[in-house]
Amino acid sequence: MKIGKLTDEQLESLVLSRLPKLSKNTLQGAGIGADCAWVRVGEDMMVTSSDPITAGGTKSGTLAIHVSCNDIAACGIHPAGILIVIIAPPSATEEDIKDIVIQASCEASRLGVDIVGGHTEVSDSVNKFIVISTAYGIAVKGSSIPLGRAMPGDKLIITKTAAIEGTYIVANEHQDKIYGKVRDEYITEAMGYSDLISVVKEGSICGSIRARDAKVREDGYYRSAVDLMHDVTEGGVFGAAFEMADFSRTGVIVDKRKVPFTDCSKAICDVLDIDPYRLISSGALMIATSEPETVIERLEQNGVKATVIGEFTDSGKAEYIDLDGSIRPLPPPGADEIYKVV
Repeated sequence: MKIGKLTDEQLESLVLSRLPKLSKNTLQGAGIGADCAWVRVGEDMMVTSSDPITAGGTKSGTLAIHVSCNDIAACGIHPAGILIVIIAPPSATEEDIKDIVIQASCEASRLGVDIVGGHTEVSDSVNKFIVISTAYGIAVKGSSIPLGRAMPGDKLIITKTAAIEGTYIVANEHQDKIYGKVRDEYITEAMGYSDLISVVKEGSICGSIRARDAKVREDGYYRSAVDLMHDVTEGGVFGAAFEMADFSRTGVIVDKRKVPFTDCSKAICDVLDIDPYRLISSGALMIATSEPETVIERLEQNGVKATVIGEFTDSGKAEYIDLDGSIRPLPPPGADEIYKVV
């Protein structure tokens, strides 16, 4: 099989279609385009999500905290706790394991998230570190939460810039492949992108924006001004847009010309001949909303850049506008571009 995430078709046929029926306390399980499960806990709801770090190398501890916490934030909820599983190869040293734990602890403390458990072992089943994290958060009754699906007419917004995580991984783990080919200051800049990888701030902000004329729902929650959010992980911006539309059963059109990148990310992607639109991009949050002006204003008031890059449609088609202005089909996500480098 190919390296990377399963295709949507494989995920459905090999995994999702074979899972047992959910109990009445699980309101929604994770699925294609939805990384989190929603579980009833008394009068409140718990949101939870798991993610692996397989290409993070020596920065796996940092990335493991952010990828799962970002999923919770994409539900408009601040993550409360996280569990971490570390599988180390036999070649690892005690210092390597200690470094990953220190990284994870620093990032969790910075986000205000408790590390509540996990597991650590050395296994000859792996030849490099694999770190798996499971995060959770609580949606308190009476708060606002997203509708849970994008609607035709919703604008598609991205925060910060695309290709953040992929650029960070290359600069920290594969510097030999770009040294002397891009400006030294770009490598230094990308090595510091760990400060940009969290979307907890913007996710929490968006979730707290109550929709215009919102009334309390039957379940005791208010509708947020954002309908759906998705952190941009494997598959990049194009993969995230496709998954959001597929999950929502809508069409989507992404304007490639409007997707923002730093000059640093563009230079690194160019020299490695990788597609930045399909590169893992934790740190960017994709937002579907019918109130884009309100959402962008609130984000920018809090120092978060936000850009409209597309729109959800009733066409049922996933498409993108190419750099020459032509409209092309947006294919389902494939293997992330980072695997061309690692």
